Amino acid sequence: VFAEGAARTVAAAIIAAQRAETSTATYGGAGSCYIEFGAGRIARVDVDFFSGPKPTGTFQEPSTALRAEKQLFGSSRRARWFGL
Repeated sequence: VFAEGAARTVAAAIIAAQRAETSTATYGGAGSCYIEFGAGRIARVDVDFFSGPKPTGTFQEPSTALRAEKQLFGSSRRARWFGL
């Protein structure tokens, strides 16, 4: 999920350059990563690299609830990006 935030920043910079403008978009350095553990259990790591003096992160234990969250995340992106 880190790539999504970085892609928004890059896209804004490309659009601004095409319009001969200066982009003010910045990448905040925060994101999440889903980790599959098998048996329908998924964990999530949330990391923030830039907002403090050092990177910080939290780990959410593997659960089936996070499996549902990951599935919802994936389906929302497919709908937004591809109209599926």
